[in-house]
Amino acid sequence: MVQGSESISLHRMLGKDKDYRYMATSDLLNELNKEAFKVDVDMEIKLCNIILQQLDDSAFDVSGLAVDQFWAISLVRHASIEE
Repeated sequence: MVQGSESISLHRMLGKDKDYRYMATSDLLNELNKEAFKVDVDMEIKLCNIILQQLDDSAFDVSGLAVDQFWAISLVRHASIEE
């Protein structure tokens, strides 16, 4: 399940400041890459919707990280299906 600090990051991922969006996106990507990261179905849907929005972000760095996040979240989903 996503912890409180990640919820704050989710809010920042949609903010107006591109630096905050980049940092929050990078932080979430780091969390997604951890083996211990777990997420419920509702949060997974929310994450995917936010990541979809970031693919069209005006900051190229943010949209590039969004592509990496889709890969990482698919690996998290695959691992949860195997369990």
